[in-house]
Amino acid sequence: MRSRALRDVSAVALLTLLAAPVAAQTLPPTSPENATAPDSTAQATPADQSTAGGQDVVVTGSRIARPEFETLQPTQVVGAAQIANRGYTNVGQVLSEIPAFGPPGNSGVGAQSSFGPAQTFVDFFGLGTQRTLVLVNGRRFVSSNTASIFGPVSAGTQVDLNNIPTSLVERVETVAIGGAPIYGSDAIAGTVNIILKRNFEGLQLQAQAGVSQKGDAPDQRLSLLAGKNFADGRGNITISGEYNRVTGLTAADRDITAAGYFFGTPATAGAFQRVLYPNQRYSAFTIGGVPFSADDFLASRSGIRNAAGQLLQFGANGTLTPLDLGTPMRQGYISSGGNSYNLPLQSNLLTTSERYIASAQASYQFSDRIRFFGEAWYVRSKGTNLIDQPNYNTALFDDAGRPDGNLLLSLDNPYLSATDRATIAANLPAGQNQFYLGRALADLTTGRAEATVETYRFVGGFDGTVPLLGRDFKWEASAVYGKSITNGRNFELIQQNFANAIDAVRDASGNITCRPGVVNATIPSIGGGACAPLNIFGIGQASQAARDYIFTVATPRSANEQLVFNANINGPVFQLFGNDVSLSLGYEHREEKTQFDPGAYYFGEPQADGSRVQYGRTIPIDPIRGKFHTNEVFGEVVVPFVSSKNELSWLKTLEFDGAARYVDNSLSGGDVTWTAGGRVGFFQGLTFRGNFTRSIRSPAITEVFNPTSRAFNSGLDPCDARYVGNGPNPATRRANCVAAGINPATFDSNFSNFTIPVTIAGNPDLRNEKANSWTVGAIAQPRFIPGLSVAVDWVNIKLNDAIRSLDGTDILNACYDSSNYPNQFCGLFTRGADGQLTTIRQGYYNAASYEMAGLQSTIAYRLPLSRVGLENAGTVGLSVNYFYRDKLQTQVGVGDINHDAGEIGYPRHSGTANLTYEGDTFNVLFQGQYTGKVKFNLDEAPNARNISGLTDWVVFNTTVGVKVNDQFNLRFIVDNVFNATAPFPATAVPGGTQPYFSGLIGRFFRVAATARF
Repeated sequence: MRSRALRDVSAVALLTLLAAPVAAQTLPPTSPENATAPDSTAQATPADQSTAGGQDVVVTGSRIARPEFETLQPTQVVGAAQIANRGYTNVGQVLSEIPAFGPPGNSGVGAQSSFGPAQTFVDFFGLGTQRTLVLVNGRRFVSSNTASIFGPVSAGTQVDLNNIPTSLVERVETVAIGGAPIYGSDAIAGTVNIILKRNFEGLQLQAQAGVSQKGDAPDQRLSLLAGKNFADGRGNITISGEYNRVTGLTAADRDITAAGYFFGTPATAGAFQRVLYPNQRYSAFTIGGVPFSADDFLASRSGIRNAAGQLLQFGANGTLTPLDLGTPMRQGYISSGGNSYNLPLQSNLLTTSERYIASAQASYQFSDRIRFFGEAWYVRSKGTNLIDQPNYNTALFDDAGRPDGNLLLSLDNPYLSATDRATIAANLPAGQNQFYLGRALADLTTGRAEATVETYRFVGGFDGTVPLLGRDFKWEASAVYGKSITNGRNFELIQQNFANAIDAVRDASGNITCRPGVVNATIPSIGGGACAPLNIFGIGQASQAARDYIFTVATPRSANEQLVFNANINGPVFQLFGNDVSLSLGYEHREEKTQFDPGAYYFGEPQADGSRVQYGRTIPIDPIRGKFHTNEVFGEVVVPFVSSKNELSWLKTLEFDGAARYVDNSLSGGDVTWTAGGRVGFFQGLTFRGNFTRSIRSPAITEVFNPTSRAFNSGLDPCDARYVGNGPNPATRRANCVAAGINPATFDSNFSNFTIPVTIAGNPDLRNEKANSWTVGAIAQPRFIPGLSVAVDWVNIKLNDAIRSLDGTDILNACYDSSNYPNQFCGLFTRGADGQLTTIRQGYYNAASYEMAGLQSTIAYRLPLSRVGLENAGTVGLSVNYFYRDKLQTQVGVGDINHDAGEIGYPRHSGTANLTYEGDTFNVLFQGQYTGKVKFNLDEAPNARNISGLTDWVVFNTTVGVKVNDQFNLRFIVDNVFNATAPFPATAVPGGTQPYFSGLIGRFFRVAATARF
């Protein structure tokens, strides 16, 4: 057991954490983004581009074709022209410019998981990536999320948007809340439907390259799109290929991130608990090493000093040199300035990634009644996390001699110079022949991690029409199969070999060697040979042989497999007041399989008692294997009481829409999701709409099947005298602690001072998450202003029984803060007779609730200049997308409510505005993105920080397109035109990189060329 308390929250937290224009919501033909630009979709067939030509339209969130682009739920659309004009390289970038989307759960920006660097998973409304359903052509796409508690995002079937070639995208539609009854589980926040180009004919080649103003972070994109009609136009085959590469950055590559701003606790108390400082440093350890005379983490207390009284560290060359503590914070080992360990530099700013995408689509119209369609995909994506935190040896984490504790070294270590040996000896107590070394192994372990993801997907089916009830009904039957395989490659430390290598001695010949009789770890090292001594003093002093001896390559592997069968039919069943009442019915069967193999290194070494010991410094990671299947039936009805066919002078539109779906999940059982709503228009050009939706998310395989793992953890015990006064109702907390036989006035919990054994496991008893959501809004298209469309909708989502991975603190709070004591959470831990915790069963539980409320609005205006007398002068357009986030909050059990609306990543006010000009020979896009002011933490005290948040921020982007001739176009794209820097001090807090990345990377230039034949 530890001999001291190490519950310094700032240390643990810092060391852990530092590790577009959119179209009108309902009418794409009036939006600048959905117009056909000369360089994007000119060769697609007219029926695929818009609602032109009198064709019925199937909108996202419905399976029933309609005569207009009419939606019940708030819908936003980004078209192919906008994707080309902005130079997007993946669909995640498309969605990042829609204000309603929160920061992605994972992307190429910022710190990365070693099990999925550079993957992109989107987060609609900030409710979690696992609650946004992503479709391609209205069908599910296989997930490439890692099935492990150590994966890049929360457990679920999230789709990596890097898998979709942007050159093939016709448009991207996002629908708030309403997709669950139509598509099934996961659409709690909403649905993203990526609609691909169909019946493309011709050849299109695109090339794009970009670089920052500083000459770094280059990216390249090449694409090919080729299509051919055959059999007199009844058939078509389209193939596409795309290559993307992005070269990454680290925090050291930008002055603002390298400056190392942080909020520190001053050594002398003042008006604020924490104050902003530059140049964050840690003196408990450095890369060269900080020597101590005792097992300590405060150099000022136990550090080695020279004759002049100066504190010392090992410099780059392996000899002692002065250690400058700078301005120490209250903790004593964190400081501003000085020359100790520079933690902020160990951060990834942009991940290096490389992607190859190949796809093919085919269709053949056998007759007027039946058509075949098919798709085939192959994607190979590789992401490399350039840098992350290394392994540490420090008394902050464990006792000396243990894997994470201070290194315990002999004065006889042959790599010590005689001078340094004498200096250290002079600081040691009489008779002590050993000293302690705090070290960051950043010169040995950089945190670099690689993952390669291969994705295969095949779609096949038939659609057509069939005469029923004297009318033509549309039908479709399809099958989708997909598989993704993620292979990781991470360089990891072998702890046993590391301990052998640093225990260096001299042999009889005076050569430096490992101590005789050492036993190597059973896992092969990179070198695969005998022990090689390692010089632990200084920076980069280790020999290559020593490096090869102490490292191995970890190879985790994750696989996801999906199979979906779907059949549906829809059409008009009868007429009511002269309007067609339409019905859709369908059945879907879905199978999802996933497995995760941590590989030999992360799995650990089996012991005789059945336990396992990790080869490195983390807990052994268990493999996961699981599957589920669903059988689902669904139906939808549209009842137009009043339409243009029978409109009244005072009532133009009156329509009821309803849908329901029964989902029988082999893991969580049966459940019903449904929606009901309608539209009403009292005069031409103004329609009101609203709906209520009941949606679900079924438990993910990881959440159910994660095997029981043993670990050690610490946290805040609510019955501890230091914390019993916290919580939503301190009186209830105190009374429940007393009822448990604890005296909270004096109780000092071991859980709050040390680590205790915990278990982490999946939960086979999880229930479906359930959300009750509603929207109400209006669409205005005034006839006296042709081309103008305005949509405003209020969205409210209340999610209950949300599945959340609860740690020890969450579980204890849920027990003792409840008026219903004892409750189910009280059975998840045990205490001894003295009240001390002996174990906690952590894991996944239906224990959280979420609520989101906000106003989503869009204005789109398109003006052909011929209307103002300028013939053949082109068209100007304006679109504005604004989102007001009124509420975004989370609560675990009956604990404190965490408020996020108005914090970093979730500003109350945000918006995107686009001004466009489209002419015969050139086009221009000028875009402004607005992010409102935010607070760092809405729940902290007013005197918590001397700077409480960030000011509002605007960044501008522009594109100029030039049509050289009928076959060749050029685009010149500038992101962050005015080189706006991120609001200060965004980089001082976790989460500040992603929302303001454009302000960190600076002005960025791209050139793109398109050739068509």
